[in-house]
Amino acid sequence: MNRAGLDTAFQKHITVYWANLSRLNNLLIVLNITLFFLTGLIARGYFYTFYSIGCFSVVAILSIIPAPWIDRLWFYLVNLALEFVGLYFLLISIVHWVRMGAEIVM
Repeated sequence: MNRAGLDTAFQKHITVYWANLSRLNNLLIVLNITLFFLTGLIARGYFYTFYSIGCFSVVAILSIIPAPWIDRLWFYLVNLALEFVGLYFLLISIVHWVRMGAEIVM
């Protein structure tokens, strides 16, 4: 499929793509807050969660502001890549937590 075909396919389903990205983003923010902030683990040095929350927040802000690029495929792919970077930091935080013994201190 060529670039024009990708752009037209994206234009046809733009609302579905952005809605799914927004739902995934909200779910990951809630998961991040629940795992590390509410359980008190953030006080023990889990700094990657801040990077994760930062990436998710930027995606959330970029998806709701009225930008002229919201209907461009490259803008969506940048947001999707940033979402994956935030997911990577979240997974690294979970792996670190499990390796440290998965203790919850309240």
